[in-house]
Amino acid sequence: MEALLLSLQESGYGHFVRNSVFFYPAANVLHVLGVLSFFGLVAAMDLALLGVGQTPARQVIRRLRPFAVALLVLIAATGSVLFVAEAVAIAANPAFQLKVVLILLALANVVGNELVLRRYGDGAGLARLTAGVSLAAWLGVAALGRLIAYV
Repeated sequence: MEALLLSLQESGYGHFVRNSVFFYPAANVLHVLGVLSFFGLVAAMDLALLGVGQTPARQVIRRLRPFAVALLVLIAATGSVLFVAEAVAIAANPAFQLKVVLILLALANVVGNELVLRRYGDGAGLARLTAGVSLAAWLGVAALGRLIAYV
């Protein structure tokens, strides 16, 4: 695995990203702005499921989810740019490893949330539980992303 990561990191693309005066910083800024915007949308959807606000949660989710998905794609794309610059070190970083686990947990929670909403509706206690898990998991993902530089 390390050989694959090293070849990715040392590829022409890896060198370009690492040595670019504009590309890496732009990806970094877009990544951070994407994460902030994504978490804002997730928080709005989850808070609606928790009963905050007047608009029904299903309506909030229906309106905001497409934007959240688009932002998640942006975050993944810019995150891959940041990753390729130092793939070996980042992959070995415990904060990054835990971040990946939390992303997978958060995505599984989205699937679980959708199943709960379809079966029980947005007033179900289980829907509120998935909203709480979502808030904690995505906040943890963002915090771990910041910790990568310091671990």
